[in-house]
Amino acid sequence: MRHHEGGPRLPDRLARAGVTGREAEILWAVAERLRNREIAERLHVSVRTVESHIAALLRKLGAADRAALAETGARLRRAARAGAVLPAPLTSLVGRAAETSELVALLGTHRLVTLIGPGGVGKTRLALHVAESAWATALADRFPGGIRLADLAPVEPESVGDTFARALGVVPEPGWPLRDILREVAAGSGCLLLADNCEHVVAEAAEIVADLLGAGGALQVLATSREPLGIPGEVAYQVRALPLPAADASERAESIAPYDAVRLFVDRATAASPGFALTDTVAPAVAALCRRLDGLPLAIELAASRLRTFGPVELVEHLDQRFELLSAGARTAPPRHRALRSTIDWSYQLLDHGERALFDRLGVFPADFDLAAIVSACEGEDLGGEAVITLLPRLVDKSLVCTVGRGTRRYRLLETIRAYAAQRLAGSGGEQAARRRHAAHYLVFAEQAAERLRTSDQRAWLDRMTMEQPNLHAALAHDIGIGDVESVWRMIAALQRFWDVTGRRRDAHKWVRQALAVADPPATPAVVAGLTEACLILDSRDARAAFDLARKAASLAAGLDDVTRARAARAVGMSATWIRPELVAPALQEALAGFGDEHPWDGALTMQGIAITTADLSRALQWGRDSAAFFRRAGDQICAANTLYLMAQRSLFAGIAGDEVHGWLTESRALAEAAGSEADMAHATVGFGQLAWLRGDHDRAAELMSECLPTLRRLGDRRCTGRALHMLGQRAYENQEPARAEELLRASVEAIALAGQSFVLVSALEALAAVYAAQQRPRSAAVLLGTAHSVREAAGAHMRPPQPPDQELRHTLVRILGTGSFVSAHAQGERLSPAETLRLVPFDEPGSSRTPLSEGSGKPRGQEATE
Repeated sequence: MRHHEGGPRLPDRLARAGVTGREAEILWAVAERLRNREIAERLHVSVRTVESHIAALLRKLGAADRAALAETGARLRRAARAGAVLPAPLTSLVGRAAETSELVALLGTHRLVTLIGPGGVGKTRLALHVAESAWATALADRFPGGIRLADLAPVEPESVGDTFARALGVVPEPGWPLRDILREVAAGSGCLLLADNCEHVVAEAAEIVADLLGAGGALQVLATSREPLGIPGEVAYQVRALPLPAADASERAESIAPYDAVRLFVDRATAASPGFALTDTVAPAVAALCRRLDGLPLAIELAASRLRTFGPVELVEHLDQRFELLSAGARTAPPRHRALRSTIDWSYQLLDHGERALFDRLGVFPADFDLAAIVSACEGEDLGGEAVITLLPRLVDKSLVCTVGRGTRRYRLLETIRAYAAQRLAGSGGEQAARRRHAAHYLVFAEQAAERLRTSDQRAWLDRMTMEQPNLHAALAHDIGIGDVESVWRMIAALQRFWDVTGRRRDAHKWVRQALAVADPPATPAVVAGLTEACLILDSRDARAAFDLARKAASLAAGLDDVTRARAARAVGMSATWIRPELVAPALQEALAGFGDEHPWDGALTMQGIAITTADLSRALQWGRDSAAFFRRAGDQICAANTLYLMAQRSLFAGIAGDEVHGWLTESRALAEAAGSEADMAHATVGFGQLAWLRGDHDRAAELMSECLPTLRRLGDRRCTGRALHMLGQRAYENQEPARAEELLRASVEAIALAGQSFVLVSALEALAAVYAAQQRPRSAAVLLGTAHSVREAAGAHMRPPQPPDQELRHTLVRILGTGSFVSAHAQGERLSPAETLRLVPFDEPGSSRTPLSEGSGKPRGQEATE
């Protein structure tokens, strides 16, 4: 499936079935398990209208009932996230038939094809068309993973890897080597990756593309750049200007009409001035103009847009005069660059004062934008909202601004024109004010979006925030740059959940580090809110740093209002889980009291935390039920899914594997599917795997964990990756595969050591100790038991494995090593962190025997569920 930048196209199945746009909106709402009245309120239609559309959907899609219809909708939304993601063409493609055929053929035989050529020659437009053409031909079978777009135009060099990662569905996780996981995903990905606008980050892009292609999979790359990437095996395809009539050829209309440059001019001229026709009278001027513009598509489109004001003959005369003036100081520039720059300059000079002022202000946007953002960027100047509404269509008519997508109208500047507008803004004296207003607008938007993410509209608002991400990050960068500490922390507070749900944790860590470097945060409610959300950002990567930041927030909140103190207390309670477990319960109870009845969503999130950390299972589950009930009522499907999963985890942890647990996991998965949350869907699969293990079906459990492990690694989910590896390691040992068991269990410890998950960590360390004992590596086993002991003792009661340490294994090691040597090794392990222990105990230790111990001599413990 492809989608427009401004809104999704219908999936192919819906389009073929004749489903309308409104019916699709209702299908997505049904997939979210909304009732008819709720759908009617969301879409501002009557309940009867909803009923009518649902009846039509049942008929068109052949669904037996509403439940089947909901499943169909959820499945199509999942497919939409996994399919090709290409922006809709802004205009029709004129010409390029030969180039398209050649490039599709090259993709059939080469893994990297790079379209090179000057700015304005149409590389991006051609690449999009080629990708679509390849997808529509027999080559589609070569790309079962669809077509993925990595648009590098607004990207800084340090973010190139993250951009490629998101294009491939990888969640860049702080602390995990991004290039390793990219290679792993690329090895199993049969997709066509379109890497667009590589020229300003060509070194970084080349390095990553080389890694991806070297991973051994079927992934192919189609790139655009002003220069080749320089990778072995690359085919550099020169995109040339459009064919032109020769200077000495006939200039009759019928003679020049077949040339692509002329065809493009006529197509755009007709759109700008519907009465235009290519006649023998104007043909010489049209031919001269196309030659004067060197056949560059962007320059031709800009010139053609002026036919409302000038006739073709006048257009040539004006361009000739303008080129002489503008080219005088640029004789060393390439001719086509001079032609394009001169055309943009000429188009700009023909704007009136108001149009120029608006065009300059558009240079503040790093990507596309909507009308409200433009009005905000111009507020306080001569350009009021009414003026913008009048002037903007005129810039669209002159091809300086493009419209994007369907539904809510959005706008963008082509990259060459955007760079020109940014230069004009910088030279206008109004850049600082424009960037300040831009940042203020997107801060308000982010805070509004953060509230809506707590409701049944969360899916739509996640999509909106994804669309606005370049603007949101530009606003945050501006506030950091000017040292506006209050605005920085407000923005971090507003974006935290978006970053977390959409897997932008590396972005989040980067911004938190930059914010902390700006200045000491003042004691204000907004700053405390930002710091507490930053704790959540840091927690998955560095529990100690999260806890220290939570204590800082609590210190700043001490003299502030009840709600601010409650936020800080919750941050302390949640981050203390792995560091100071004795602080958890009092801090969370303090937070719950502080939120009271006036902040129910915050209260429900705190209840979720209490459910996770309360040692008494029955009380923990009641807190979970109350939390899940609120999130269901609020329509927050993601939090509801997560709470149900955590309730299942607590029960599985206690060895309870009944039907109620299965029901929680089933509902959690359904809510996650409706919300489009891949992470929560993967969590549910982990839960079903743990449930199968406890019920004795170890093969099914291992099958489920193997199924979701690539997704967990791609999503950067350390804790659940550790769980999956732990279970797979246990199963490998049961199957008499000690070498494989060692590999998997070590990987489990490595994955989870920093994430702070005591239960899995203790279990994996003890299981690995048993494997080492079986391999006749008793001292290594004793060191591992020492580390496991220290982790067990430091954990809260609810985080410890319910089984005591394996005394039989301990006695076996004492017998082999002797009491003194065992105690020495065990004590050494107690002093080491898990990561230090793995470094001390090398993998595949020389001289080790991989013969299992005799029955009863230290087997890995049975898999238990984890928190």
